[in-house]
Amino acid sequence: MLSVKGLCKHYTNFEIDGASFDIPDGCVVGLIGENGAGKSTIIKCILGAAKPDRGEILLDGKNVSESTRDEKQKISFVLDDTGLPAELNLNTLDKVLSDIYKKWDPAKFKALTQKLELPQKKALKEFSKGMKMKAAIAVALSHDSHLLILDEPTSGLDPVVRDEILEMLYDYNRSDNRAVLISSHITADLEKICDYIVYLHRGKVLFNEEKDTLLNRYGVYGVDEGQLGELDKDAVVKVMRRDYGVDVLALKERMPGDFDYRPANLDDIMLFFSKGE
Repeated sequence: MLSVKGLCKHYTNFEIDGASFDIPDGCVVGLIGENGAGKSTIIKCILGAAKPDRGEILLDGKNVSESTRDEKQKISFVLDDTGLPAELNLNTLDKVLSDIYKKWDPAKFKALTQKLELPQKKALKEFSKGMKMKAAIAVALSHDSHLLILDEPTSGLDPVVRDEILEMLYDYNRSDNRAVLISSHITADLEKICDYIVYLHRGKVLFNEEKDTLLNRYGVYGVDEGQLGELDKDAVVKVMRRDYGVDVLALKERMPGDFDYRPANLDDIMLFFSKGE
């Protein structure tokens, strides 16, 4: 669906350094990384809001910088700041967007907003944050897009609203010729829905892997310094020394079978790769 190849973008105090990953058709790809890792910069480059210094971004095999207006409408996006006109209500917004999107579907927009129990005649400025986010996603799903990009769509929302949004993404992705890229700090949401995980650290892609394979590979072990010295060095991926002992991110298949561990989640993997030795 979309390929990012050797993407470089330089700023005074930061740069994206050769980022590469794919978003396969029919898949949800999670983009993770600490604040300032470059996630939003990559999304801006995909959307054309920033111009890469090097590399290319291909949508269905064609460079997005050369895409026509109609081709660009294959991409829909939802940002943390939804950007919807605050003074409009949903009925008026429907009419405005029908003049913007070539394949706008008013019936689908109406059905989605009613399903989400959004008031049709109340101004968007009176919506809660969760209601605004649901409205923005309803917009994104109502103009026959093929790629949906979301930047922190569930940030600051309660678990019920987050679950509703994830269900919407799941339904979208079940349709033919659809894919999703979602950037979020709420890694538990990504573990529920993603097929692949791209981890961005200081502007570089540290790994780009199938989610279940990634989560099944690692375990978190609590050991002391003596035990650490006896472990297979090829098994130990990262080490974090605590006041109470040593935590180890390790490859489960290379560790002794009698060592207790807990399965590593995405938060663990991010923490060890960003702060571990």
